Amino acid sequence: MLDVAIDAAKKGGDLAYRYFKTQPKVSYKPDNSPVTRADIEVEKLIRKIISKKFPGHGFIGEESGKNKESSKYVWVVDPIDGTKQFIRSIPFWTTLVALLENGKPILGVAYSPCTDELFTAQKGKGTYLNGKRIRVSKISDLRYAYLSYSSITPFQDKNKIEGFLKICGSVHSQRGYGDTLGYMLLMQGKTDIMLEAKDDIYDIAAPSILVEEAGGKFTDFFGKFSITSGVAVATNGLLHNQVLKILNS
Repeated sequence: MLDVAIDAAKKGGDLAYRYFKTQPKVSYKPDNSPVTRADIEVEKLIRKIISKKFPGHGFIGEESGKNKESSKYVWVVDPIDGTKQFIRSIPFWTTLVALLENGKPILGVAYSPCTDELFTAQKGKGTYLNGKRIRVSKISDLRYAYLSYSSITPFQDKNKIEGFLKICGSVHSQRGYGDTLGYMLLMQGKTDIMLEAKDDIYDIAAPSILVEEAGGKFTDFFGKFSITSGVAVATNGLLHNQVLKILNS
């Protein structure tokens, strides 16, 4: 299954990269989020690769929706995580593929064609970057921690803006490394916290297991593991309770 996930992510990401260099036309969904022909064609390709190997499995894709989502095994795909960067020629976007067993991630793949980085994880087997095992940091004091975050406005929408700003004021550094980039830095121990207040299952299914298999912790705003809550708190584990306490203060 991991081999298929890697194959699908790499072929899908490489197709996206070809579109990236030609800058396809952008259209907008009802929620005003952008979508390109690349998003649609990449997801079609990934879905084709997976369904050929596992026709009985379910599928959840950002562009094509859900199919057999009540199956024991369900694949979750974001063809281009970071479309807003993609359409502005910013090279920080990834192709995400995850596999759920009874609703919980058992493997995850994040492929960044622009940087030639392939992150992989299987339940209980660790997280790897281009075949080399990686781990989160050992920072345990917020005063020395580095924080990444995605869009700020959703924290206000969820009445968490004060807690978010308190965290920003408690850490050593904070930067808006959004989308998968924030998780990629966390997994490698380059940052220590990643916060998001607006997510869908296809945004975080793969990052959730990648973070946890790298030794980190991934939960919602109240400390429960979830890929359907629409929010994410990811840390190196050592800082998790401190972050939650401040966020909810």
